[in-house]
Amino acid sequence: MVKMFAATQMSQFNASKAIAKATLAITAHIASLFVISYELNINKVEAININSSITLHKATTRDRRELVAIRPSSNFDSRISATLLDSRDRLWLGTWQGLIQIDQRTGKAISSISLPNSTVTALLEDNRGFFWVGTTSGLYQISPSSGKIENIAIQLSSSRILSLAMDRAGFIWVGTDQDITRISPYNAETYARLPNIPGTAANVMQIDNAGNIWVGTLNGLLKINPGSAKITARIPFVSGQIVQALAIDPSGTIWAGTPRNVIEINPKTNKAIARINTVTGRDIVALASDQTGELWIGMRDGLVLANTYNGEIKSFINNLPHSSVLNLLISDRQLWIGTMRGLGKINTKLKKSEIPNATATVIYTIQK
Repeated sequence: MVKMFAATQMSQFNASKAIAKATLAITAHIASLFVISYELNINKVEAININSSITLHKATTRDRRELVAIRPSSNFDSRISATLLDSRDRLWLGTWQGLIQIDQRTGKAISSISLPNSTVTALLEDNRGFFWVGTTSGLYQISPSSGKIENIAIQLSSSRILSLAMDRAGFIWVGTDQDITRISPYNAETYARLPNIPGTAANVMQIDNAGNIWVGTLNGLLKINPGSAKITARIPFVSGQIVQALAIDPSGTIWAGTPRNVIEINPKTNKAIARINTVTGRDIVALASDQTGELWIGMRDGLVLANTYNGEIKSFINNLPHSSVLNLLISDRQLWIGTMRGLGKINTKLKKSEIPNATATVIYTIQK
């Protein structure tokens, strides 16, 4: 029976390997997102809102018939690089060609917001309901009511945004491929900057139950105190590994995904406890913990549900829009699954008949 190994049994990658894999890591985290080379010197632009009516047709997927959105224009895309369910229960998809709002039930595109650089890498809603959108060429703030876009012209070491997070005080943390910056949500004034973080790139960020910020980098996992903006811990046995996915379960346990494994971290001792051996060797790109503490693991080649107590795979998820998962979002017992070719969903409370194989519902994709 394959169980979870103690952290003391895990081997570390050396620093030279981490540096050698830097280019690969950036590609792995943002799924080879397009790089836009032109510079933006705008302050404010009007967004394009398209209240488009999109034709739907029935498509046969195995023995099921699903609603599939047909491409209405070249501005729509099915590569889902970020997902956001906002405070008004609207579902937004960040894609390689802009931001789309879709109907949660039918997958019909309701509206879209175009950006000067349309490649979305991160999405966040602040306490006022404004959207923060990270792209490969800058950071934008959007008023969802008016559709106005503002280019946040702050002095970042890099315009390639990889991750976003909001702390308990409402400050926005911006992770790039070179540093981390804390800014005000009101005027984007810089309040702190961490320019030389170990591992260089802030691939992914999560806020834990105590308010600490966990940052996955090219060379391990960091813990940051948001008040002092200081690194308080580097996690042993994760250093030297590329961390490209993070999740926090209801008990507060940290789960880190790397190109080879999923590692469990105790946030109180700052030590790696164990790993899930049933996914060893798999490229882990997305993690999500449900209300029961079970872990959904998104990989380059599929999606599984793992029992975190014994490390065994509880269910394999079939009928994804594409086998390459890019991001996961859990809300109200629904798991939203962003992939390279569309969005799927599945109820996190699986029936007995769905173990060990469950079927996702395709919500949004584009026929080519």
